[in-house]
Amino acid sequence: MQHLWSVRTRSVATIACVLAAAVATRSQDGSDGHRTASRAAGALLTANGAPIPPFGLIGYLASSRARILRQHSNHPMLRAIARRLGEPVNDGAPAPEAAVSPAASAVPAPNAVVAGCGGGVGTRFNLEPRVAPAVAAQNGPDVDFLPGAGLGGADLVVGSANDLRGLFGGIGDSTTGYYVHRRATPNPCSPDFDGGLPSFPSRLTGEVVFGGGDTTLEADPARNAVFVVDTRFGFTVSTLGLFRNAGARLTNAVACPDGTHDGPAAASCWPVHTDVNPRSDALNVFPHLAVDPRPIGSGPGAGDVYTSNSLSILSGVFTVLTACSNSLSACSPAIVVSGGDRRTQPSHVRVRPDGGVTVTYVNVEEGPAPDFRQLYDIKYVTCVPQGAPLVPSCAPARLIVREDQPVPSRGGGLGGGSLAAANFLITTHPKHEHRVDPSGVETYVVWDRCKVPNIHGGDKCPDADIRMAVSSDNGGSWAFATVDDGGGDQYFPAVRTDGTNVVNIAYMSAQEDGGMNHRARVVLRQISPGAATPDPVSPAALITLIPMDPSADFFFGDAYIGSYIGIAARLTASGRHAYVHHTHTAMNGLYNAVPAPEQNNHLSRFDY
Repeated sequence: MQHLWSVRTRSVATIACVLAAAVATRSQDGSDGHRTASRAAGALLTANGAPIPPFGLIGYLASSRARILRQHSNHPMLRAIARRLGEPVNDGAPAPEAAVSPAASAVPAPNAVVAGCGGGVGTRFNLEPRVAPAVAAQNGPDVDFLPGAGLGGADLVVGSANDLRGLFGGIGDSTTGYYVHRRATPNPCSPDFDGGLPSFPSRLTGEVVFGGGDTTLEADPARNAVFVVDTRFGFTVSTLGLFRNAGARLTNAVACPDGTHDGPAAASCWPVHTDVNPRSDALNVFPHLAVDPRPIGSGPGAGDVYTSNSLSILSGVFTVLTACSNSLSACSPAIVVSGGDRRTQPSHVRVRPDGGVTVTYVNVEEGPAPDFRQLYDIKYVTCVPQGAPLVPSCAPARLIVREDQPVPSRGGGLGGGSLAAANFLITTHPKHEHRVDPSGVETYVVWDRCKVPNIHGGDKCPDADIRMAVSSDNGGSWAFATVDDGGGDQYFPAVRTDGTNVVNIAYMSAQEDGGMNHRARVVLRQISPGAATPDPVSPAALITLIPMDPSADFFFGDAYIGSYIGIAARLTASGRHAYVHHTHTAMNGLYNAVPAPEQNNHLSRFDY
């Protein structure tokens, strides 16, 4: 198949110049010339009247810093973004065909980071070569696993991330990377195969849509399955790609061989998929995913798969929810769960033990000129499942808290806010999880916030902390507490409950950076079941010992390190395992034989 990006045929030196220009390019006013009245929605750009929200990989690729990539790329997704921005597009460039599916040719100490998983920085969880142009950034990782479902009784661990190899003609031209560990030896965190989620034609328009990153995933042990969702962005359609894979297929070396998969191999490994909420009049961005763990047949919606995402149309940015059957044979229409809120930002969906569906999101309000200081209303939605393809029945969103010190969604040169000590795109993003304890079903919501009101015109946070809200009555009332308000920045909280109802919260912390507040380690705190609401938070356990420099990547520089990290925690036959999937810049790529740091997705395991 003809390569999609002509830059792959250029010399490494030319590629280096293009990438350096991409990082260096900035608009003078942060507007990119496309800012409109949708500023209050936190939108950076407008595309045919619909704002492109300034978060996630799509937000970065639509920003001024990525203009040079759009101008020099024949990749379908970047061409589609350029067209929506009104930029020149070479329509004579070859458009790829959808991939076909031929046969492809591939007891630790408790309370400790598993040594084989790399206590310093974790284990690099990809098979990317170390020499340009094959070397490219990975960020925005998520993870889950099927306990003991791998070969030899290993955990079957599946990760996903934004993977920029796809923009260089690699991994099937997909920017949605997948990474799978299935063997007990030699390293419990090393990948056996990786690739990019395959392209497919949209059922709405027939246009081939490619993996666009901003992916999340969840395992389903009750049915030995794994689900992954990502963004899909084309000239005529915007949709989400929802994939299902069986544990038995992921451990089958014929269906999913070892090594890095190209497009046909990826299509063979991941044959079951659907597009969720395809729209030609709107943009679907920043999805999240949850699976109802109950046995199918035990109640309405048991086993269903739910996606939430931001839907951007001319009148604003809304939060929507979709229900699909476990087989992905049928999906409901997407329903707006954010009511009259028109300035929503990334959402998070979970399923309660009783099957109730819950969504958190924020609605952004801005104060008066000259600072336009942002206020984030953190909202909570409860829904009763009806069983896909019927839409859930959802109550109006309720306010958890008005966060008057958010990490803002604008500024920082990208249309999004930044930390004072690090210029990467970041915004307050609440996540939540449920667990059963003596108080009944508790709901924990965690988010990153600024210790003080924003500075520098409302777009800089000098010190980010982790805050939480807890409810024992499904959002009727909330108690508030601090997860971490230590010195330095804490950000990107990820939360997951294990099979013993211990809440695990992983996040990045720059507290130990010698006062510089720039390089961050991964830390983990836990909340055990108890009589209080909330229960006490444990001291922090260091997951990585060597800090990550967020400015070190050759491709992104200080512009972007993804928007989150991932955590999964489950009870296994050998104890409780927590896997943390995170970004690190400890590994070098080689550019004309010169080493330079680059972002890689890394995996760490914590046993307790």
